[in-house]
Amino acid sequence: MRSSKYSLSLSAILTAALLAACGGNGDEDAAAEFQTARVVRQTLVSSVQATGTIEPVRVIDVKSQASGEILEMPVELGDAVEKGALLVRIDPRDVRNAHEQAQADLVVAKARLDVAERRLNRSSILRDSAVVTDEELETAILNHADARASVVKAETNLELAEDRLDDVVVRAPIDGIIVLKNVEEGQIVTSTREVTGGTTIVNMADLTRVQVRTLVDETDIGKLQPGLPAEITVEAYRDRVFRGQLLKIEPQAVVQQNVTMFAVLTQITNLDDLLRPGMNADVEIVIGRRAEVLTLSNSAVKTPREARELVEALGLDPVLLEARASSPRPRGRRRSELASNGEGRGADTSAAPGGDEDPEATAQRLQGMSRDERRHYFQSLPAAERRRVLAAMQQFREQRQGGRQDAGQPRPAFVFLQDETGGLTLAPIMIGLSSWEQTEVLSGLAENDEVIEVPLALVQQRELLERFRRRTAVPGVSR
Repeated sequence: MRSSKYSLSLSAILTAALLAACGGNGDEDAAAEFQTARVVRQTLVSSVQATGTIEPVRVIDVKSQASGEILEMPVELGDAVEKGALLVRIDPRDVRNAHEQAQADLVVAKARLDVAERRLNRSSILRDSAVVTDEELETAILNHADARASVVKAETNLELAEDRLDDVVVRAPIDGIIVLKNVEEGQIVTSTREVTGGTTIVNMADLTRVQVRTLVDETDIGKLQPGLPAEITVEAYRDRVFRGQLLKIEPQAVVQQNVTMFAVLTQITNLDDLLRPGMNADVEIVIGRRAEVLTLSNSAVKTPREARELVEALGLDPVLLEARASSPRPRGRRRSELASNGEGRGADTSAAPGGDEDPEATAQRLQGMSRDERRHYFQSLPAAERRRVLAAMQQFREQRQGGRQDAGQPRPAFVFLQDETGGLTLAPIMIGLSSWEQTEVLSGLAENDEVIEVPLALVQQRELLERFRRRTAVPGVSR
């Protein structure tokens, strides 16, 4: 320890904290020991867990382009059908009558065209003999053009009528399963040409690929990106793990009970045809995996902000916060001396970005400064150095915008240790990937090192004591 002023035994610190919280008078029951945690080597898996429901990736509403009564419907709910298989046969009388009428209209139109052509020929000959006038010839020309247009129209209507003969037979558009059946034989359906948009006959889905829609808290969204592996379990098959991958993150947030979340879609290959739409599923999206790395319990690792609050609450030497662990480059990861969220502000704000730092370290150190500190720092720099720092910040910003946050990116943290005199001290470390229970230790500790798990609740107890001091007089607590 640096001096006796800040050297406190573990039992004294704990006793004082408990007395402050309880307003007690020094009972022996307050004497207890902090729990310890040991650095161990193991495989660490970091993941995001969520619960959702299975749904098809692709669902098709099958409708008919013909109206009428359903005469035949050979499929049932849950049937697997191939593309082109018969789904529905509709009464063809209406479309057959329309087809016959179109044929008759074409015959009449051709006859009228034939008559119009003969009249035009006669009018042309008689006009040369001055028997008919120019006006009568023009009328014959116009009648001939109308007759030709009528033939074209009749031929088009006949083609449409022939196509509609095929509309009374509805076939499967894809290979899939009937997941919803809306009509039965004998019902009347309307075509898609109606104002209502037509009757949906069945819903088909390709269940060889399904997806799970889950809601993930916004604090974890920055760690996710399409393509990450996922493990899915369902209640129907408890002993089986289905493999999938993150398909996409929907852009629109969903707010539930004042918590902002985003819908995440995880795709699963369902070749065994075991998964069904509507099944509840637990999804674990694997963010990162580290084999045989040093790990420490999360309760023993403190962020720079948490460490600063505990140092103030315990009365330790604040100089301890200025120590910094080295930032390694394990497995090709980028060097980072401060977390990107600026939590390392209290770690070493006195040190300005130096010329030997890489651009990322420079930019992140500046993020840890307050606005006034950054302004004073830039004012003190020469012009050339100012341009270098600004370029480094721009480069770092572009790198961050071009990709997702690396969940295993090195970042600073602190742990509490017991020194040789039995006092409590603070040590800097660098951490990487984190799971629900363990955090990867990159530097600052060795295997089997033991650290003290100082609870953050001490800060809350201190805040409670201060609140009582300000508002009221409590026996045993001086104002």
